[in-house]
Amino acid sequence: MVGKPITHGFGVPNDPLPHQFLVRILLGRNDPVEIWEDFGAAGVGSTAQKLCRAAVPRDAWCQVAEGLKSHLNRRLKEKNLKASRFNTGDNRVERILGRELCVLAWAIEDATSDEAAIAFTRWSSHRPEELWWLFQQIDRDGGEWDSSKTGWRVAIRHALVKDGDEVSTAARRPRPKTPTEKIPDLFKDL
Repeated sequence: MVGKPITHGFGVPNDPLPHQFLVRILLGRNDPVEIWEDFGAAGVGSTAQKLCRAAVPRDAWCQVAEGLKSHLNRRLKEKNLKASRFNTGDNRVERILGRELCVLAWAIEDATSDEAAIAFTRWSSHRPEELWWLFQQIDRDGGEWDSSKTGWRVAIRHALVKDGDEVSTAARRPRPKTPTEKIPDLFKDL
């Protein structure tokens, strides 16, 4: 009988050096929440072993953290994996889920808590593969990790945060899957 795979945090496989994202929540109430990508075994010996992807203001993070936790846990439940939660320190997130999280982080890295709530609502209405595509576009656009005011980083912020009081801040239901839709496995390469 095959049991559940052993995972850590939000779905990180029990491998010696997995490719993962780290959500670093520091003790200070005013310290930003940092999103790091750890390339694991693929990055050993290179200058890009770990890369800081975004720094989110604490107020904006607090506005989206509970909804983000629910989103990630729902995705893990679909794969019959254990749920997790955010704690102070490094919180491990599986690499595909980390890409989704990163898109939201890039949208709210200069946002107020109200803007973060709007961004989360819009972000949560996208399908995972749409978020993966956005991650790739933003990542390819380049710039340094702290260049939040360039290219696709600006575009994602405008797309998810743009002015508009008409948007509800309640999380939206995800779109239903079509029967022909094939979702890649969390632990397989894209």
